[in-house]
Amino acid sequence: MAASPVQIPTSNSTVSVSIIDTTSWAYKIPCGDLFRPRFIGLDTFDICSYAFLVKHQDRRLLFDLGIKKDWEQLVPDTVARLRKSGTHVTVEREIADILRDGGTEPDQIEAVIWSHIHWDHTGNLASFPPATKLIVGPGIIDRFMPGWPTVPDSHFREADVAGREIVGLEGDKFTAKIGGFSAHDYFGDGSFYILDAPGHSLGHLNALARTSVDPETFIFLAADSVHLAGEVRPTELLPLPDAVDVPGIVPCPCPAEHLLRIHPRESKTLPYLGLDPCFPEDLEAAEKTIENIQAFDADERVFVVWAHDVTLHNILEYYPATADDWKVKGWKETSRRTFLSDLQEIARKRDKKGERELGDL
Repeated sequence: MAASPVQIPTSNSTVSVSIIDTTSWAYKIPCGDLFRPRFIGLDTFDICSYAFLVKHQDRRLLFDLGIKKDWEQLVPDTVARLRKSGTHVTVEREIADILRDGGTEPDQIEAVIWSHIHWDHTGNLASFPPATKLIVGPGIIDRFMPGWPTVPDSHFREADVAGREIVGLEGDKFTAKIGGFSAHDYFGDGSFYILDAPGHSLGHLNALARTSVDPETFIFLAADSVHLAGEVRPTELLPLPDAVDVPGIVPCPCPAEHLLRIHPRESKTLPYLGLDPCFPEDLEAAEKTIENIQAFDADERVFVVWAHDVTLHNILEYYPATADDWKVKGWKETSRRTFLSDLQEIARKRDKKGERELGDL
């Protein structure tokens, strides 16, 4: 058996993870200038939003909250930007109601972890009781608290966070190192690590949950470090195979040479999509974070889930079900290359319109 790409400390302690379909979607988000080299024809994308319930014995955490149902009550600048962009937002249910229907009361949640403070992750924190702590990443308290309007460019309202304990994880809290990330062992037993994952935005966090011991399995919560699978795949650790057999791909199986023709860099070992400098807050840090995630993605013990991965949406089982047996159910293998049929479809539509490949602008 080949050595695992990532060295993870051993532990006999686990958590149980449920992936929550927050029923929140944003459609037609402009992305034509977010990737470099450009994938011509990829002008907008749609996102779902996942949250994660993490159970450790009788303790419960939430990692992210999705989008607030009454999204038009977000900070005015965010609402104006969404309207101007033409993005269409829909949210069917509040996450607190989803939890209740699955047998978890909001007052059972010890803490909510905001992976970062963007509008599609912060949800409706006010629907949780004041005893529920809020955990945020490095720099957030100093830069953005107590929120809008006292801090005019804050991404959340003061009312969203008022009256609760706010825990800021600064550098000295990340005392471990895992797969290139600085890590905070939340429960102190190696079952759940909060990871400092800089780049996308200030204070951006990922997490690593140990879901079984024998065999070892983990779920990696990548938040917004990744938006589309083409940002992390393929790699030298996980190269494009000679043929790809996934639903919707043409022909099926599809020879690699067909898929290389639509690859902006025509490579079996480089991702289809690189980041444009205008996308992340810190390009160098964001690229390093993606590089770290690629090693986890190539590790057969680890299932990587980012917050908006629509390629997983029809594969996953959602709360109140758990995701702990993801490996037995084959979710990683089933989903690994489904993004290629999406990119192929974009390329077909582009070619039908007669648009030419512009390369690295």
